[in-house]
Amino acid sequence: MRKLDRAAAAVGVATVALVAGTVGAAGPAAAAPAAGRHLGVHSWTLLNQGGPGPNPGQRLTARVEARTENGRTGGHAVVEHVFDGEGTVRVEFDVDCLVVDGGAVTVTGPVAGAVATPADGSAPTTGPAGWHPETGLTFYPADAQGRLRAGWAGADLLHPENPPRATRCTPVPASAWVIGGRTVVHG
Repeated sequence: MRKLDRAAAAVGVATVALVAGTVGAAGPAAAAPAAGRHLGVHSWTLLNQGGPGPNPGQRLTARVEARTENGRTGGHAVVEHVFDGEGTVRVEFDVDCLVVDGGAVTVTGPVAGAVATPADGSAPTTGPAGWHPETGLTFYPADAQGRLRAGWAGADLLHPENPPRATRCTPVPASAWVIGGRTVVHG
């Protein structure tokens, strides 16, 4: 239960999420979508906070479906961290900003739901009613060694009074390695 408690406390400390494959593959990167321009990102990635290889006993995933059309951005993202035998931490957010800059893809938005569910069946931990701190994911292009990285800034379930860990439309520093999956940008 100790890992699950730490994860609940850090449900958003730079932890997670990114691009495996084709960030920016659909065309040149732009700092932000122009009015009238269509831009979308579809992603499912398997991440590891500890290094570029597998992480036994844990499964960290990020899913993103987001689009900008005629200056309006929408979509949804889910980051889920499963600890074998201990439980799951899941954060969902509604995407209100999608930015592609220099090959990096950033999505941000307010938390729609966050829950830490212990495997032992005890009561889950959730955020308080009306709690919607800003959160975000950034998917980075491959580095010189061909490794893909991601940044994740979530929400602190154990201390919901703390300020948000992300800022709208601002990239999140890399904090995890992408070890599987794919991110596709089209526009």
